[in-house]
Amino acid sequence: MAITADIPVFGLTATGAYLRVSDILIKKNDADGTFYMTYGVYCYISEDERNKDNPQKLQSREVDRFKVSDLATPPSDPYAVAYADLKTQPSVSNAVDV
Repeated sequence: MAITADIPVFGLTATGAYLRVSDILIKKNDADGTFYMTYGVYCYISEDERNKDNPQKLQSREVDRFKVSDLATPPSDPYAVAYADLKTQPSVSNAVDV
């Protein structure tokens, strides 16, 4: 799974950047019994760059780590939840599944 989207990079816009979800962590909130999930995002200039032996990542502070809160149960497909959440982030626009 991956998406292409427009993202901010050092005050400019990377158009059609290739984004992959990584580093998913699911934890239970002991205070109220709900679950939350955090995930990281790897950003590349393109899918071709991602597929290179030593790919160079784009650095975007606005598209780095996100948190999904107040989950009643742990998600059965955390990647699907993460990608759905990523597409709704204000720093990610024109997102398309690839």
